[in-house]
Amino acid sequence: MIEPKHGSPVVEKTAHLLEAVADAKTGISLAALVDQLGVPRSTVYRILNSLAAHGLVARVNGGASYELGPKFVELARRISPGADRATVIEAARPILTAAADRIFESFRLAAPEGNEMMTIFAASSPGDYSLFIKVGSRSRKHVGAAGKLALAYSDYGDIEAYCSGGLESKTPYTITDPEALKEALVEIRRNGWAEDNQESNLGLRAFAAPVFDSEGRLVTTISVPFIGEATPDRARAIKREVAESAAILTKAINGKQPLSK
Repeated sequence: MIEPKHGSPVVEKTAHLLEAVADAKTGISLAALVDQLGVPRSTVYRILNSLAAHGLVARVNGGASYELGPKFVELARRISPGADRATVIEAARPILTAAADRIFESFRLAAPEGNEMMTIFAASSPGDYSLFIKVGSRSRKHVGAAGKLALAYSDYGDIEAYCSGGLESKTPYTITDPEALKEALVEIRRNGWAEDNQESNLGLRAFAAPVFDSEGRLVTTISVPFIGEATPDRARAIKREVAESAAILTKAINGKQPLSK
């Protein structure tokens, strides 16, 4: 653990602890935090107690593992206008968790961040072969289903500006020709959903659908990544769950479909 020269050791330990809690998939125990941080057990215990008292961490289902607490949602609301991400995540959690349980696939909630898409929430599936999706991960917009959706619902000038920055290849299937990408975006906008066919990673496929705010602006996307070929029936089931989940979440945040261009 590296500490800045003029920093506070306690604050540094607390920051590293919060990062470890945030990175944990299903919560993290006191013992695991001690091992990961290399900090005395008594110190970790005191920090956890203080954070829990302020609602910054909470026990998972009252057990021995810890997760980020509800105070983070409240703090995020203070800096995010409109259909803020904290509100969207809060609304999406039960919707995507139920969908993941139904079709045994993990669901990803991603939001535009400049020229990238950032994963802001993931609902893990109980299935043995579903993918683990890391919250906070980023990808360029043209290389995946979620990012192409965000571009498809962008203004023409924004699409031109994005293409002018170059379209690097992630796999042999990535769309790197600006004109081909623009044609694909027109089709995506017409269909209302997007597909990743090994464009971001070899062997990986995904379906994605948009979530809109009260002004009809795309604020997030819902997608399901999966490995390998899916049967026609399985592909239809995944696509249907993605589209229905996006529509339900749009309604939950008082969103509406945008006007056709």
